[in-house]
Amino acid sequence: MNDKLEKALKELIPYIIIIGIIFLLLPLLMGKTASAMTYIIQIGIFPLTSFGCGAFYKMQKKQSNFYLCLIAPIFYAISALLYGMWRTSWYTVLIYIVAYFLCGYLGQLLGEWLPFGKREDTNQEGAPRRRSLRARRVNVKEKEKPTEDFQAEDPNEDTQLDTSTTQDDIEAILNDIHNRK
Repeated sequence: MNDKLEKALKELIPYIIIIGIIFLLLPLLMGKTASAMTYIIQIGIFPLTSFGCGAFYKMQKKQSNFYLCLIAPIFYAISALLYGMWRTSWYTVLIYIVAYFLCGYLGQLLGEWLPFGKREDTNQEGAPRRRSLRARRVNVKEKEKPTEDFQAEDPNEDTQLDTSTTQDDIEAILNDIHNRK
C-alpha cells in the first residue's frame, strides 16, 4: 500500500469506527417497514454523523481528507445490502449515498469556521496575541567542531576572510546573548 494512503487511513481509524458502529448498528432499530425511526435515522442521525466527523476532523487536523468523505457512503451501502434497504428503491439508496458524501464534504468545509474549534491565543480585547520580537534563547552549551576551516567560496577571487574573530569570541558573544534577560 502507498505510504501516504496508509498514513491517511491510520488517521481515520477513530472516524471509521464511529461511522461504522452508527451506520451498521442503528439500522437494527429501523425494522423492515418504513417507520418514523427509519426517517429519523436516515435523514437525521446518519447525515449528522457524517457532517460531525468531517467537521471534527477539520478542526483537529486543520486539513481536508477526501477519504473521510467516502467512509459514510461505503458504510451506508454495506448496511443497505445487509438490511435489505435496497429492495425498496435503488434510486433512494444512491441519493442517500451522494447525500452522505456531501455531508462529510460540507463538514470539512465548514469545520474551519465553526465556533468551537481550536482557537488562537487571544488577549483580553479579542485580538490575536502577537509574538515578542525579542530573540529566543539559544542553547549554546553544545560545542560543535567545525568540519572545515573558514575559506572563501571561490579562491580565485580577491575576497579574503576576516580571521581576527576566533571561535572563542563567537562562543563568548553567544553566551552573552544567551544570558541576557
